[in-house]
Amino acid sequence: MKILTIENRVAKVRLNDAVTPWSADDLIADIERSYGQKAVAENMTVGTIQCSADEALETLEIEINSPGGSVLDGYRVYNSLMQMRGRGVEIIATVNTLAASMGSVILMAANKVRIVEGGRIMIHEASQAVAGDAATHARAAKLLEEISEEIAGIYAKRTGGDHDEMRELMKAETWMGAAEAMERKFADEIVQFDTAPKSMSLLSKLFPGNDEAIKIEAAIAENDSLRADLITAQALIEELSGHAEIITQLRAEIATEQEKAAEVTEKIEELEKKAEELETKVEELEKETEVSEDKVSARASELLASTGHPAPVALAGDNNEAPVSHLKAMATMNPTQAAEYFALHKAEILSDKNRYAV
Repeated sequence: MKILTIENRVAKVRLNDAVTPWSADDLIADIERSYGQKAVAENMTVGTIQCSADEALETLEIEINSPGGSVLDGYRVYNSLMQMRGRGVEIIATVNTLAASMGSVILMAANKVRIVEGGRIMIHEASQAVAGDAATHARAAKLLEEISEEIAGIYAKRTGGDHDEMRELMKAETWMGAAEAMERKFADEIVQFDTAPKSMSLLSKLFPGNDEAIKIEAAIAENDSLRADLITAQALIEELSGHAEIITQLRAEIATEQEKAAEVTEKIEELEKKAEELETKVEELEKETEVSEDKVSARASELLASTGHPAPVALAGDNNEAPVSHLKAMATMNPTQAAEYFALHKAEILSDKNRYAV
């Protein structure tokens, strides 16, 4: 059984049989029809002329459910698919549900290999029923060995595996489920079908397979989807409207806090200005203090000069210590301290009874 359809520059063919000269002929014919001059003509549209076969096809999907069969006929199918790849057509193969023996070799021609859940891929050594003498059997053995080596090379190239490892798997007649096929790189994707029950629409029941009915169903489904989106949007608008009062209140609170922040900023600026003024006053007072100290020292010198002591004097200390200069001591004091000191030692400073060091 074979099926060929071409839609949107994607062709679909099916190998649902053993690989024989007849099934190979049919499959190759379908492949060529999907890419040859006939395919170009069938895909022409009004106002558009497709001048080359390159415009006839972009992707070829092949579904395989085959127990294998003839090696040489399988090679013909494999080579046809590889030629399609050489023309830039992407080959996508799907194992549904068995790709065994030569069927697995044909599978290796695909750019992408998919396998259904429960699918199987089987690889083994080439085999042949032989009747005849020893020389006949020897020739058959040599041929089978060469074929097995070739096939092992095809497996290794597609999967990226080791050639000798592929040969060992073939000798062991290896059966791979979907998961193992993925693990060994014989498949790139596991196909999982949607098994949820679906009810048929009235149009599908009345016009099964009708393109217009399918388009109408798609439009109805799209309309239903748009209505659902509209209902969701309306519900969201109502929900947001309910929060409008809260949003307004929050905005008012934010404005109030911003005003408070502005007031605090203004007060900080005023305090900084006052601090600068205080620093200026402190500097002025310090300068006035220095002037007052100079005045006290000058006044003390005047008083000493009026008593006949024009130069600074030093008072002899106790225990034969070096004389101490009252004026020098007063020079280190602030005006108030100096005045108190002078009043306390006035008699000593002005008395003739003590000796002063000039």
